[in-house]
Amino acid sequence: MAFEVEILEEKKNPLIERLELKFKLDYFGEGTPNRLEVKDKIAALKGGKTDLTIIKKIETFFGRSDSVGTAYIYNSQEELEFYEAFHIRVRNLPKEKRKEIYKLKRKGKPFKHLFYESAPAQNQDS
Repeated sequence: MAFEVEILEEKKNPLIERLELKFKLDYFGEGTPNRLEVKDKIAALKGGKTDLTIIKKIETFFGRSDSVGTAYIYNSQEELEFYEAFHIRVRNLPKEKRKEIYKLKRKGKPFKHLFYESAPAQNQDS
């Protein structure tokens, strides 16, 4: 899917240790891009890690081929976990991982390791 990302506003938040972005997506003649594709493109544009990038929201408008949204790029996984709600973190994962996390959470089993690309061995608790 071809779409363009334009950064409208960029703000460094030193207290929370994250970069806060407001962006515009332009996808003329196509559907709204997938959240994961947008996440990858924004992380690449700003030189951040995909694991530490969160798409907070994407707002679409009826009859238009553009959207606006908010993204955060964190400096560390600890900061991301502390400031972002569970459902927002899950929403920024691939569909297979989302299903697995919710399945494990319902059963009361550890699921935290699924949030990482390379799962840390000592951090397997929920």
